[in-house]
Amino acid sequence: MKRSSGYATEKRNKILEYLITHKDEDISVKDIERHLEEEGMSANITTIYRYLEKLEADGKVLKRVGEQGNKSTFQYVKPEASCHNHLHMKCSGCGKIYHMDCGFMRDFQQHIYEHHHFTLECKTSMLYGLCGKCSESA
Repeated sequence: MKRSSGYATEKRNKILEYLITHKDEDISVKDIERHLEEEGMSANITTIYRYLEKLEADGKVLKRVGEQGNKSTFQYVKPEASCHNHLHMKCSGCGKIYHMDCGFMRDFQQHIYEHHHFTLECKTSMLYGLCGKCSESA
């Protein structure tokens, strides 16, 4: 007889731990699958997707739809984070994600709306560039 509830809980814990450990990165389902296999667990893609959808519905992860045909990625969000209200910046060098949660955002959003009649969807918005560390080594 299978003990699916305990097994699923352990697998879910491993997935959540991985997302938290890599909270400043976009994580793909393949990354999670690889991690589970390294931990000696079988990895069912459908199960991973279902759990990520649950985490997204619970507000624990952000889902970013893939660009130019790439797969979607996921990022752990701290409970107190207000990712709906700020942009995100991703370093093209190291891949780290930064939250642009400074007071400038309110002024920026207001400018965009007043002058361009456009409302930003910050949760899914990403600016690309180089972080300070990657800029120095470039």
